[in-house]
Amino acid sequence: MAKLAGWIKQHQVVAFFLIAFAITWGLGFSYVAVYRGAFLMLPLGVVSLCGPALAGIIITAVTNTESRQGSRRSQWIVFLIAWAVSAAVFVAHTVRIDHSPFSVGMVVVVSVSVVPVAFVISTARSRIPAVKRYVSSLVRLRGVEGWSLLALGLYAALHLLTLPISRLLGKPFVAVNPLLRTGLALMGLIVVKFLYQFLFFNATGEEVGWRGFALPRLQARVSPLIASLIVTVFWIPWHLFLWKAQGVPVMTWKYWIGTNSLLIILSSVVLTWFYNHSRGSILVVGIAHAAENSTARLLFIQDWTTYLVLKAIVVVVMILADRMWRRLPRDHPTVYCESAVELPAAITLQ
Repeated sequence: MAKLAGWIKQHQVVAFFLIAFAITWGLGFSYVAVYRGAFLMLPLGVVSLCGPALAGIIITAVTNTESRQGSRRSQWIVFLIAWAVSAAVFVAHTVRIDHSPFSVGMVVVVSVSVVPVAFVISTARSRIPAVKRYVSSLVRLRGVEGWSLLALGLYAALHLLTLPISRLLGKPFVAVNPLLRTGLALMGLIVVKFLYQFLFFNATGEEVGWRGFALPRLQARVSPLIASLIVTVFWIPWHLFLWKAQGVPVMTWKYWIGTNSLLIILSSVVLTWFYNHSRGSILVVGIAHAAENSTARLLFIQDWTTYLVLKAIVVVVMILADRMWRRLPRDHPTVYCESAVELPAAITLQ
C-alpha cells in the first residue's frame, strides 16, 4: 500500500483520470439500466457520475500528510443537510419536470441514491485537512458573489442572444420546453432544474474533479489554455455511458468530431476562465456548468451553429484578454502546490 500511495502522490493527474474512469465506466452499465427502466440501479448510477469528484477526494486523502482536525459533528451536519436538500430536489425534478408518478418506493430509492452527492458536499468540512482545503470552495459563497452571478447569467444571455440573431438569419431558432407554467410556478421549475443540474452532477460530481482537482495540477506545468484542452480530452469521452443511455449515436465518429465536442471544448475554456478569476472557486464553475445545461434543457435551441459562433467569440475574447496561452505564476491560488504550508511540488504527467 505504501508503494501505491507513493506512486499516486507522484502521479496525481494520471491517477485521477484512471480512478475517475474506473468508477464512471466501471459502473456505467447502471446508468444505462436506469434509462431503460431499472430504477433500482439508480444508487450505482449516481456513484458512477460522481466519479471525478470521488477520484479527487480519494487521491487527496491518500496523499494527505497532516493529522486529522476538528470533530465529526460538523461534517455530519453538512452531510445531513446536503442529503435532505438533494433528495428533495431529485424528487421534485422527477415528479414536476420528468412527470414520473410519486411513490413511497421512489422516495426510498432516491434517499439512498443521493448519499454519494451528500458525501461529496460534506467533505467540505472533512477532518482531513487537505480534503477540506480542496472541497471547501464548493460551499463558500463569500468573496465570489459577483463571479457567481456572472456564471449564472452568461450562458442564459448567450442562449437568449441566439434567438434574435437566428430570426434575422431566417433560421429556426428555438422551441421552448413545454413546461406549461407561468409566473411563480415557472420560476419554481427553473430553480428546481438548476439545482438538479448543480447537484446531479455538474458541480458535485464533475467540477469538484475536473476543475477542482485536475486543473490546478495541470496549471502547475502548462498554461490555462493547454490545461483546458487536456481536461477536455478526458472530459468528452467520460460522458460515454451517459450519452449512450440518452440514445446519442456514440458509436459513430461523426458524433465525436461534431458540434457537441466543439461546444464542450469551448465550455472547458470558459470554466477554466471562471475558475482562475474566482481564485479557485468550485462553486462558481459548478454554477456556470449547471447554468449552461439548465438553459439548454429549458430552451430547445435549434440553431446550434449561431450559438456555437457566439460562444466561440466569447472564448476568443477571454483567451486574448487573459493571455491564456501564458502560464500562471507559481503562487497563483489556482496553481497546485503540495499543501498550504509546503513548497510547490513538481507535478508529473507521465
